[in-house]
Amino acid sequence: MCQSGVLPVGMTVAQASCDPETQYEEEGQCCLMCKPGTSMSTKDCKNPRCQSCPDNHYQDKYTTENKCLLQPYCDRNKNFEDPFPKSKTQKSICECKVGFHCSSKDCITCVEHTVCQPGYGAKVIGNKSQDTECEKCPDGTFNNNTSWDAHCRKWTECETGYHVEEKGTHTTDNTCEEKPTCTETTLNMPLTPEENEDDPSHELSSEGFTEKGNQVMQERGKEEIVSRQESQLESQFESQEDSQSMDPFYKPVQACTSAVES
Repeated sequence: MCQSGVLPVGMTVAQASCDPETQYEEEGQCCLMCKPGTSMSTKDCKNPRCQSCPDNHYQDKYTTENKCLLQPYCDRNKNFEDPFPKSKTQKSICECKVGFHCSSKDCITCVEHTVCQPGYGAKVIGNKSQDTECEKCPDGTFNNNTSWDAHCRKWTECETGYHVEEKGTHTTDNTCEEKPTCTETTLNMPLTPEENEDDPSHELSSEGFTEKGNQVMQERGKEEIVSRQESQLESQFESQEDSQSMDPFYKPVQACTSAVES
């Protein structure tokens, strides 16, 4: 049987099987690409020369390109901020600076978050992609700030020994004050005894009282009316303090004093 160098119809030379992610085919050979973050300065199938991307440039896949891609420009005048440091293997994404969010889905520019006024708090705190949502502070809470990220805070609960001097509102906190301490104090409270009209020894004079308010009485067996001495009455009151518990003309009185030291 004779053999010829002609291949049967339908048969072809086997093709090289190259990795499409890291290799490329050239003249039937699988050649190497440069890795992400680099560009190919010299093309060589088996030993290409690769160089790192310069600053503000990137390459996010294996490549045969001799230049890296330029990172997008983040315009600070539109309230964007540059990510730092910038990657050489990924494309940077311009983000809104703190306190701002994208004005649209395409994020062409950034706008400032809504600010919650006193009496309102942030129900949802804004981020780089959404705005702040405000709500009125519920009863028992308050917010006295003008802010886009402040929540409503609970009123302060007064500690033991303190009471709420002034109740809080939507914009103010409770005001606590120390409770006063009550002590029972016996005060000299002289009571005027009932006058005995049948006793002739205590007839009042026409004047009735001295300049200091003491009664003028006529002593028994004498015609002259003699006023009681003020000094004698004062000494009588001093002696009564020692025996006031037995004296029907005095009564105890309760008084409250603050426990706060001056």
